[in-house]
Amino acid sequence: MLLKKIVVAEDDDAIAHLVNMALGDAGYLCLRAHDGEEALRLVRAHDPDLLVLDIMMPRVDGFEVARRLKSDVMWSRTPILMLTALGSVDNQVEGLEAGADAYMAKPFNLREFGARVKALIRNHRRERDRSPTTDLPGSRAIDDHIEEALRAGRPLAAVHFDLLRFDSFADAVGFSRSEDVVRALAKLILEEARAATGGGAFVGHLGGADFIAAMTPEAAAVLGDRATAAFDARHDEIAPGDDPRRLAMTVAIAPTAGLKPADADELGRRLGVAMKQAKQAAADGGTSSVVAWTADTGGPAAS
Repeated sequence: MLLKKIVVAEDDDAIAHLVNMALGDAGYLCLRAHDGEEALRLVRAHDPDLLVLDIMMPRVDGFEVARRLKSDVMWSRTPILMLTALGSVDNQVEGLEAGADAYMAKPFNLREFGARVKALIRNHRRERDRSPTTDLPGSRAIDDHIEEALRAGRPLAAVHFDLLRFDSFADAVGFSRSEDVVRALAKLILEEARAATGGGAFVGHLGGADFIAAMTPEAAAVLGDRATAAFDARHDEIAPGDDPRRLAMTVAIAPTAGLKPADADELGRRLGVAMKQAKQAAADGGTSSVVAWTADTGGPAAS
């Protein structure tokens, strides 16, 4: 995972040092801007995950920096946390109207500051990475979610969904109809994931007919069976006019047990091996298939 980048626009050296130390200790890469013009240059050059912006700065003040960024189609998505001594209601309103996403007055609590930074970056990454087809989080948000679980040591299983022969199906029916199938598939997976977890599921869209869900290993096993059964039962509704033998759901499940945050490639390998077997089983049997990676055997096991 690449380090998350934050531009810190603050002309007070002591405060800038305090902010940089707090964010650096939390694992962020900080880029210091001493005035508004430099803040604009750094944002445009590095496309950061967040801009921490003081209001009272030389050359260009924070209000104007926010206005310029939010009026630019490329940089309007950059979240802005205003950090300033101007703490009146009028100042806060002006900052928010200029484009700030959050506002903190000096002096500030470092713990609260860190929590706000984390929340802004998390929300920003999820929103900018959403699939235009399904409105689900994309690959970056999926990586972040799994890495966060690994860092916290939470038991987790990743569930990879795909449709066998989807590419040839899409070629045959065209873009519009294939996108309708993807949207229907996303709805089905999300519904079944919520049912399997009691509402606490994470589901992301990698693209095409590829989806990733993350949840406890126990819920993952339930989801695999529920999703494949639901797809087979609703095949004609999801893909009307399709040859029943063409599309089948394939599901691979891999636990994160024993993995560290840097072991994302190993998780991907486990999913890849399980998915390969799931596709073979679906092709041979003509129905949807679920294959789970088992830590005890070091290989996949059919559900």
